[in-house]
Amino acid sequence: MVTVNNSDYYNNIPAGRDLNNLPNTSSADTTVGYQYDGLTEEDRFVQKVLQEHYDKVYKENLSHSDPMAYIESKYCDVTSPNFCSYMTEDQRSIAYRNEKRMLQTGGKYSAGFARYDYALRNYKDVYTGGSRSVGYVRNTDREKQYARSVVNQQISNLLSKNGISISKQADLVFSIDPYTYQLTVSGNADRDTLSQIETLLNEGDNAKNIWTHAWICMHDADNEIVNSQANMTKTNQYSLWHEVYETTGYDARNATYKNGTFIAEDGTDLLALFKEKSKNGAGYELYSKRWLQYAKNGWKKENDLVLKIGFDSSGLYDIGQERGYGATQNMWMKGISQSIFEASV
Repeated sequence: MVTVNNSDYYNNIPAGRDLNNLPNTSSADTTVGYQYDGLTEEDRFVQKVLQEHYDKVYKENLSHSDPMAYIESKYCDVTSPNFCSYMTEDQRSIAYRNEKRMLQTGGKYSAGFARYDYALRNYKDVYTGGSRSVGYVRNTDREKQYARSVVNQQISNLLSKNGISISKQADLVFSIDPYTYQLTVSGNADRDTLSQIETLLNEGDNAKNIWTHAWICMHDADNEIVNSQANMTKTNQYSLWHEVYETTGYDARNATYKNGTFIAEDGTDLLALFKEKSKNGAGYELYSKRWLQYAKNGWKKENDLVLKIGFDSSGLYDIGQERGYGATQNMWMKGISQSIFEASV
């Protein structure tokens, strides 16, 4: 066990973190994963205020003949009488993204923790001012880096326990299916080593937890995707599949479109079943409309949110983004550098 001496790094990590605390949903035999912070009462309050605000604004935007043009006039066109000059640039930016995203998703609001949002200005206990540099965000860069060091050490421990050593020349890639969370390993190690690593990382929910960690690290402080592997089309397809599967127990990819609905291989009308079992009407409306789009275009494999993350002797490293959290990628975080051996687990 190695003691970390980077006090500046650890002084900025949320207190009370249990380094052995796996995600709450992890199954038995899981040894790899990181439980990000749960919601505090303040988080829930902020989320509630912003949810109510953007729900109201969404309806207002829809009242205009061209909602997107109206949104752009508020936040992008300085010559427009609608321009929100009283907001800071950061506040206009996040409002624009949130309102645009809601328009694209039929009213679904998915952000909700930026405490510099102008909508929070009257709540002095949580409002941090108009700059994103001081606005509270969840899953901060420092926590992502901390999570990376924990996951690295967990993988290192797992491999070491099973007699697997990673050479300095090794360069592997973990590819994880977004539906089954099955992980495959490729790279310059011998076939037996690749197979052993693959078997170990597919135990329990190890692969799912690595996928989740990689996914979180692909977003910036405003929850925007910053990795070339992902986009909103892939994200929507991923969320649709899981929503349908968790609601009905059926794999949407195997359904056949017929007479305005989707028929499972056993003859079940999945759209009817989805409506019957959906927890709320709004969710059904959003996902059923999205699902029906596939009746025209089909389920495109190239839009599956398969995530790839690299792995070498220093641990995991990100693929497809400018700012990564790997040991040799994180110098942008002002000297915070954590190798695979620098976190005690």
